Amino acid sequence: MSHWSAIVGKPGTEKGQAAKKLAALLEARGFAVAGFVQDDVSDAAGKTVGWDISSVTGPAERGVLAREAAEADLCGYKFEPSGFQLARRLSQRAADVVIVGGVGKLEAAEQGHWPLLKALIDREPGPHVVACIRDTCLSAIALALPDPLDYVELPCDDADLERLAERLAAALAPPG
Repeated sequence: MSHWSAIVGKPGTEKGQAAKKLAALLEARGFAVAGFVQDDVSDAAGKTVGWDISSVTGPAERGVLAREAAEADLCGYKFEPSGFQLARRLSQRAADVVIVGGVGKLEAAEQGHWPLLKALIDREPGPHVVACIRDTCLSAIALALPDPLDYVELPCDDADLERLAERLAAALAPPG
């Protein structure tokens, strides 16, 4: 069985919100869930000026991942090492399922969260990983990993997430 599944969507399709809903649905089915998502940070006009890392399940934790900067790392943003450290720590909690939010351009170039994502998927035995992937980066990510167990494409409704949770719960249930 594959060790990962995906939530795929265009920028702005609320992959993080879908991941948090899926985490709650899986917890309600008795699975321990850990991990993180990337939350947009916007200015007063609604323009994205960066991203924060936040935990998908309690206790709530949040930290800066990136902000707009003149001396940017990628696409006009400066990435903070402390954000990647927080993401790594949140993903190391004991869990059946780990959400890795924010898989995009950096990860397609095997940077950013890529080493964490790859290590979690390769770990034996390991948790089932749910990666929130930007649609334009899906092919690069998918080609570097084994085939996923399942996925949902955004936009989707709560019923789609419920069905994904049911399929994952059935696949992840202990035999017998």
